[in-house]
Amino acid sequence: MRTALFCLALVALPACSLFHPGKGEVSAPGEAYQRIEFEGAMAATSERAACTAVGGEIVASGRLQRENCVQTFTDAGKTCAGNRDCLGECRYEGEAELAPGTPVAGTCQVTDARFGCRTVVENGQIAHTLCVD
Repeated sequence: MRTALFCLALVALPACSLFHPGKGEVSAPGEAYQRIEFEGAMAATSERAACTAVGGEIVASGRLQRENCVQTFTDAGKTCAGNRDCLGECRYEGEAELAPGTPVAGTCQVTDARFGCRTVVENGQIAHTLCVD
């Protein structure tokens, strides 16, 4: 089980860096965002303070129920054609599952929560769907 998780991490982490260069740093014109990471499964007092200082909420998530600092993006809900238009990802929020390449209007993601399913929009069309548990 550990080996499988390690292999998954090796595959997933480089993909994350395509959208979020550096350690959680994402920027858009006139905006700055710094992802707050916790060292352990539970946030230390100083980590909790850092999270709440930026308006974040501490949420237990994923199968392991590790605590995460979840922050709301300032451009949440803005219409987008791709990730370059957003602080986070540009996502398709429609009800229907659409095939990659289908033209759609995207919406900038609301929070930096990492878990759940999401469909990413690039160049005004469905790029892929990813579920993280």
